[in-house]
Amino acid sequence: MSSSFKKSFAVAGANSAIGKATVEALAKVPNTTTLVLMRKSTPRPEWLPSTVAHAGIDYDDIEGTAAVLREHKVKVVIAPVGHFAVPQQKPLASAAKEAGVQLFVPSEFGTPTKGWKKGEAPHYLLPKIEVADHLEAIGLPSLRIFPGCFTEFIATLVGYNANKKVNILNSVTGEREFSVTTNPDIGAFVAHLVTHYPLSALANQAFRIEGDRITLKSLAATFNAPIERVDVIPVSPEIHLPSEFVAELQRVTERGLLSIDTVVGEGDGAGGANGMWEGHHWTTVKEYLEGGAK
Repeated sequence: MSSSFKKSFAVAGANSAIGKATVEALAKVPNTTTLVLMRKSTPRPEWLPSTVAHAGIDYDDIEGTAAVLREHKVKVVIAPVGHFAVPQQKPLASAAKEAGVQLFVPSEFGTPTKGWKKGEAPHYLLPKIEVADHLEAIGLPSLRIFPGCFTEFIATLVGYNANKKVNILNSVTGEREFSVTTNPDIGAFVAHLVTHYPLSALANQAFRIEGDRITLKSLAATFNAPIERVDVIPVSPEIHLPSEFVAELQRVTERGLLSIDTVVGEGDGAGGANGMWEGHHWTTVKEYLEGGAK
């Protein structure tokens, strides 16, 4: 299936793991142009392929950003920005709308944000839901990708980095299966969608993907470590995340919200979209760890 886009893309948050994978995958597609959007104070990343353009922007300067997007004839904006930069997608989306962009891929890549009834979504999803509401309000089509938990995060999820044990909250069974996907698979999947499918197949859609599926308890065998029942999840100092946030994610797995199959609401992507990348080999947890990342 060929893409209906003119194959001109912009990526904000390119220095994130997903952003880097997306840029590198886009750069390999013939007859496409890719622009990386960075803050004006951020130098061009050394890892950028020579064929990828770079522009410094001020996220709050909607007119200025729109001018950059128009200059590069961008039709798709992909924004795998970090958690604290999520609200900055609103002015970026406004600039994209003004510049004639056809599709915006916001920073989702975790717990599904689509389908929730008002007031029922986990608190940490609210900034992303606000971005989704803004995209809808300005009439800019969006594409949301939900990959479950990052495979790279599973050691932190159970506090293994902190004490070499699989720490599971007393309040959860740890037996609920959930999806995990590596950052490179996520970024490459995004690149594959926007270069192989038309706007009609992507606009205002939500897709779930899964590299592997695990349970919290199964990580004991994965890490060859004992299970420790706890009330507080230990977090290694270099992680810079509050323990309560990690605990909330364990509770989210127990609710099935990181499973590719759990229905949250209409159009939430339940059932999975791995088949949209026919022939792709999705990295398993075992393969990821054997790659030296353990």
